[in-house]
Amino acid sequence: MLGLAEIDKTFKIVYNTYVNSAIPAIRIRITGLPRTFVYSARGDMAESVPRRLRLAPFVLAAVFCALLAFFSVMTELRTDPELAEWWTQNVAQGVVRVIGALTSFLPISVFEILVIVVVACALFLFVRLVINLCRARFRKIFMGLLAAGVAAMYVLDMYMLSMGFGYYRAAMPKYLAGDDYNSKQATAVADFVLADYNALAEKFKRDKNGCVVRPYTFGELAELMRKEYARLDDDYFFSYTPKAKPVVNGWFMSASLITGVTFLPTGEANVNTAAPPTTITYTMAHELAHAKGVMREGDANLISYYVLLSSKNDYLRYCGYVATFYDFVDCVQLAGDSESFSRIIASVSPLIDGELAYTYDYWRSQPDIMGEISEFFNNWYLESNGVENGTGSYDDGNQSGTVTPIDPDTNKPIIDPDTNKPVVKPVYSEVQKTYFRIYESKFGTPSAE
Repeated sequence: MLGLAEIDKTFKIVYNTYVNSAIPAIRIRITGLPRTFVYSARGDMAESVPRRLRLAPFVLAAVFCALLAFFSVMTELRTDPELAEWWTQNVAQGVVRVIGALTSFLPISVFEILVIVVVACALFLFVRLVINLCRARFRKIFMGLLAAGVAAMYVLDMYMLSMGFGYYRAAMPKYLAGDDYNSKQATAVADFVLADYNALAEKFKRDKNGCVVRPYTFGELAELMRKEYARLDDDYFFSYTPKAKPVVNGWFMSASLITGVTFLPTGEANVNTAAPPTTITYTMAHELAHAKGVMREGDANLISYYVLLSSKNDYLRYCGYVATFYDFVDCVQLAGDSESFSRIIASVSPLIDGELAYTYDYWRSQPDIMGEISEFFNNWYLESNGVENGTGSYDDGNQSGTVTPIDPDTNKPIIDPDTNKPVVKPVYSEVQKTYFRIYESKFGTPSAE
């Protein structure tokens, strides 16, 4: 009888007794060969049996290729504005409505759970990869990579179904006034806003850091924000508003300088609850704008500011002021009234400045390296979705300046007869014109005299 100790370790040994023979045989298979060689106890080869091919690698490879093909086709199709608009309104909106309705029953973020699971699985698979490399188990390595590829492509396809087309859709409707505001009109609006802002700053309780204490639980605030977004009656915005979710591991998001993430494959707008109180509120408004079908960052900022600033709720309006007041009040100086601009800046409540100082110090205290990594990947993500200026798009709609009109007859700047100097006209930012529009909706156009 051939002993086990005499057989090379590279062989896998299995004993087999043939039905029509009393002589035991030894089946020896060399890993990687397509046939199995069977020998008798005397060492003579009894038969050569073909190995059965395993179907699992082919099935996984076919699924991966199908998912990759779908993603590639969708990536090309979404650049057509008309198709992007149709898809966002009819497919993405349906996905968000169905999935959001399911995940809204859970008080915790499904997205955060998935991130934790992915990180845990990645660590586990890395350890298994090292072990399999050491043991030369290349088939298992190949199967593991295929399975990971299938999972990744499934997530990317779900992303494309729910979010990917939104970056290429039509321009968002905006609630703006015109540029025809002179210095007196701009100052009148700024004085009204300043009075409201200072009054609200005195109204709320504050914590030890000088920040306003939020008068609502996170859940109450999320419901309140859904009602505010219901005021947007344009069909451009999704009719369904998902429920914002708190992120438990906000410390990690803060270290990465991230205040919120909207992930529509789970139908959720996720908010960093470790951030300063007012930041949580206007971040929630921004992330819900994404969940309403507004993917571009500048548009999401603008519509979230409008929702907060036009609200009748004092706390929401205060948070809107915190996010935008200093961007807005520059309109007074832009219109040519530097004296009124200085007066307004000097009249801002110290309570407001204290809260802003704490918020600034909070973000400055976070590690630079994490923020730089986060900025890099966020910029790459936006550029891969057709946003040419990447993370600079957050400031879209907040650019202002001046122009000097040219006389078409002389092709020279128009001269002001009173000052004998070239006429300079302000070009207000969309944020500033949002303030003008809200003021007009309450009091009409301010007097130009």
